[in-house]
Amino acid sequence: MSGIHWSEMMSVGVPILDADHRILIGLINHLQRSIGDAEEYAAVGSVLRALEEYASSHFDREERMMRACRFPLLDQHRQTHVGFVEQVERLQRRYEADQTSVRARDCLTFLNRWLIDHICTSDMGYRTSLVGHREALDAGGVRPLGGDSLSSDEDSSVDWRRLRVLVVDDNLNFREILSTILWAVGIGGVTIVAGIDEARAALNAGGFGLVISDWHIGDESGLDLVRWIRTSGGVSSALPVLMLSAYEGPERRDVALAAGADDFMRKPIAAGTLLECIAQLILQSRRRS
Repeated sequence: MSGIHWSEMMSVGVPILDADHRILIGLINHLQRSIGDAEEYAAVGSVLRALEEYASSHFDREERMMRACRFPLLDQHRQTHVGFVEQVERLQRRYEADQTSVRARDCLTFLNRWLIDHICTSDMGYRTSLVGHREALDAGGVRPLGGDSLSSDEDSSVDWRRLRVLVVDDNLNFREILSTILWAVGIGGVTIVAGIDEARAALNAGGFGLVISDWHIGDESGLDLVRWIRTSGGVSSALPVLMLSAYEGPERRDVALAAGADDFMRKPIAAGTLLECIAQLILQSRRRS
């Protein structure tokens, strides 16, 4: 089934809010593609975590902007935002209690309704109030979901726009979830490959600052890729490597580190945790060099 494609009919006329809404559409499409996938439950978990962070960041931004322009229906919007958060929290609690109790279709029903009833309908009501209102635009900031850097002083030294990341994962859904998260924080270049041979070719071409690899890549192992990186002898041999897996538990972290990975995260992933980990790996790599 084809996904949802962004169109100007969905635009509220404010680029930063449109960018946030595009991220939600991306998450909806990820869920659609994950139906029946071998990693569907992990995909659902990642999307639920992303939705929690999306709601916190986007709704706060939207409400600040409406407050700045004294939009008369702010309270009504705030109540619908509260309803969205409560629904996500209910799904998250069910998922934490039993991952198999929440399927992609459960989330899609809720999110498609939100897209139609709220973004494409209610949000259009503030368009004329926000467009061109300087104070409101200033209140919204200049970047979607995360800005140029993370919040701490140390993390702020990471220049996300200059960072190039190689993502190695044979699962289409997770490749696109990762690319959505990386794009949201403003990372300038993301190259996505589905196999180890492609990854080696990309690394030989150079230019990357980080590798994110799945543990299981088809019939191959991401550990073999990490070992190759560490023994390649080129510029890539010192690259920070983050290993992900939906099947290996935290107790296997030492195995990934022994192969040469710098850190390990278990799927599903949370965007904030992922970005904090990336920032630390980049800073550690910088100190070593």
